[in-house]
This record gives sequence, C-alpha cells and structure tokens, in this order.
Amino acid sequence: MAQIQRSQPLYEQLMWRIKAQIASGVLHIGDKLPSVREMALIEGLNPNTVAKAYKALETQNVIETVTGKGTFVRENEGIVDDKLLAQLRLKMTEIVIEAKRASIDAKQLHSWIEELYGEIS
Repeated sequence: MAQIQRSQPLYEQLMWRIKAQIASGVLHIGDKLPSVREMALIEGLNPNTVAKAYKALETQNVIETVTGKGTFVRENEGIVDDKLLAQLRLKMTEIVIEAKRASIDAKQLHSWIEELYGEIS
C-alpha cells in the first residue's frame, strides 16, 4: 500500500488509511468503524484527532454516524462533485510538476499510477 507523507497532519493520514481500506475492499459499505475512543487506542492517536478525521470523512460522505449505533462506511453514490475533481486535478498537477523537475518521464508516472491502482483495487 502507498506510504503516507509524514508531513501530513495525523488526522489526514488516518483519513487516507480509511479511504485506502475502502478502495481496496478491506472495508465495505455498511461496515462499522471502531468508535472514536477505540480507533484512538488502535492507532495510538488522541481521540480529538480521530474525531477530526471522522468529521472530515462525514463531510466528504465517506462515512456516516448514526446516533446510538456507531459510524459506518457509506454507500458510494457514484457522484463525483466538481470540487473533488478540481482537488484531484490540482494534486495531479503538483505530482507532474515535481516529476518533471526530477526528470521523471510520463511513461514512468503512468507505470506508477497503474501499479498503485492495481495495489488498491
């Protein structure tokens, strides 16, 4: 699985780990996530960090919290909004710029994307 940047805030690292588990099929629609306290213990994080990650994932419609029942993986409605597409394009642009600066050609980048896509699928 792809490594997370150490410079990323911890809550974002947790978000990406959860998203990667969903994308790779480790977590499925309807699966219950550990409570904030349980996840904090599992991950060795402060509960506030986990709560921040869960809140951000809820905002992105990745998970949902049902009062009294827990937090669950939401169904992907297959709708990608313009904001998400713009964010993805910006990230891809940053990667391409850095790759060009490092003299990495498009063929190599494409190969890495295919490899990572396969690992996550």
